[in-house]
Amino acid sequence: MRVAIYARFSSDLQDVRSITDRVAAARDHATRQGWQVVSEFSDAAISGASLHNRPGLLDLLAAAQGREFDAVLTESIDRLSRDLEDIAGLHKRLAYWGVKIVTLADGEVGKLHVGLKGIIASVYLDDLAQKTRRGQVGRVRAGRIPGGRSYGYDVATIGEDRGQRTINQAEAEIIRRIFREYVDGNSALEIAGRLNRERIAAPRSREWNASTINGSRKRLNGIINNRLYIGKIVYNRQRFIKDPQTGRRQARPNSPSEWLEQDVPELAIVPIELFEAAQQRRSRYSCTKLSHRRRPKHLLSGLAHCGCCGASMIIVREDRVGCSARINKSTCDNRRTIRLAEIEQRILKVLQEHLLTPDVVASAIEAFRLERERLARGQAKARRTAERELAAVMRKISGVIAAIEAGGDPRSLADRINELEAERRSIEGRLPSRGADEVFALHPRTAERYKERVAEIHRALSKGDEAAREAVELVRELIDRIVVTPTDEGEPMNLELVGNVAALLEERRPNAGAIVAVAGPRNHHYRAAAYRRTGGAQILPMRPRPTSRRLAAHPSYSRLSQLRRAA
Repeated sequence: MRVAIYARFSSDLQDVRSITDRVAAARDHATRQGWQVVSEFSDAAISGASLHNRPGLLDLLAAAQGREFDAVLTESIDRLSRDLEDIAGLHKRLAYWGVKIVTLADGEVGKLHVGLKGIIASVYLDDLAQKTRRGQVGRVRAGRIPGGRSYGYDVATIGEDRGQRTINQAEAEIIRRIFREYVDGNSALEIAGRLNRERIAAPRSREWNASTINGSRKRLNGIINNRLYIGKIVYNRQRFIKDPQTGRRQARPNSPSEWLEQDVPELAIVPIELFEAAQQRRSRYSCTKLSHRRRPKHLLSGLAHCGCCGASMIIVREDRVGCSARINKSTCDNRRTIRLAEIEQRILKVLQEHLLTPDVVASAIEAFRLERERLARGQAKARRTAERELAAVMRKISGVIAAIEAGGDPRSLADRINELEAERRSIEGRLPSRGADEVFALHPRTAERYKERVAEIHRALSKGDEAAREAVELVRELIDRIVVTPTDEGEPMNLELVGNVAALLEERRPNAGAIVAVAGPRNHHYRAAAYRRTGGAQILPMRPRPTSRRLAAHPSYSRLSQLRRAA
């Protein structure tokens, strides 16, 4: 019987030789049984609570699906998983592929083993979590911090003081400086900007930002909220729950009644008066914090990006948006803000005025048709070339097979067969489908349906009722992003629309800001020539840059196809 060995240990505190020892024990068992070990898989220092993030086990499953072995040999069933649902699923999948599970402890694993051992392993995890928590509570009561390194402290790693915290005086001075500047009226953004300009290292990243300082009052994180800086450990502020779909841990805040506090005056960095003054200032501003208000949903929320650095634009006050890199990190020079309502008005106005003109509709449909036909011709040519190459490879494979049948040495020709098979798979992998080069034909009523659809969007948006929601989603689907670029002080900001419909329009008006269209099928960009006049709007010719990507995969083509089918 062909077997694959799987070994795993959970903690990085265990010796890596643990894997070697477990594999050796499994090999000895296989030898005594007369089994052939064909492969080995392992996961080191990875928990068995989930199947996610376990490359060794995932590789084993892929090999099992390919029928590369007849059984999986492991020390015990909990090496595969300690989760009852996961181990039952593993057993079911392996059984479907005709692969057994054999353990050194119990022999061949059946449904009874899966049920009983799975429950035992699952209960073990719960029991281990309770024991770990009990140990951490004991450390807290002894004045120890059951966690990683906090900014402002060093952690002893050797000797009897291993795990003890001591104050890092250089970082402690930065912490006191942050509190002083905050109490003096400086914003978290201003403080972060100065620290970044002075190249002072941030706690866990290359740059300071406002959230590093402000944190969350609910979770008691961030520099300003950290009560350890006044000599108090706050334990059990949050718990972690593993998402069964992704295997990732998610933090959930606990009620303050579940917190455990312990005084550690020797770790105090900030005077209590300074800390309380910072909390009072924070309380004054938090009651009017915009993020705590219920904001109306905006049509283009989340689509605006800074033209200077590319960061997203976020609401800074009322309905004005500004560069998030400037606001949170002070790493962008773009200080300008713009009303989100102004962006929406300008974008919708130009969409309404220009999408319905006959010339624009005709040009749009013709552009789609020409681009689709060009891509179809290219794909047809590529397919013919690939088919010729594939036919040549198949002839070579037939020749090698004929040589073997004529008495040639199969071993000497095996490498050549493998090379030709790899070449065949490569050609087949890049062989375009036959449907990709079909003639692209538009329904006769496409233009009419196009105009009706745009008019429908505008009417729905103007109603402001339930009907507007669908229109909002459609408009957002047609726009990839809006790039907002500052102009001279006092001048309206320029808007650059990048999306599925932006190639259809372009407008430049003095004292009204510029709307420059950049879009088209996938990487098919249309950029308007510079144009400015005293008043009005002008649609200018746009030269497309050729693209190498398929139009059929682009949302624009998908939307046009839906309109054609609806007609």
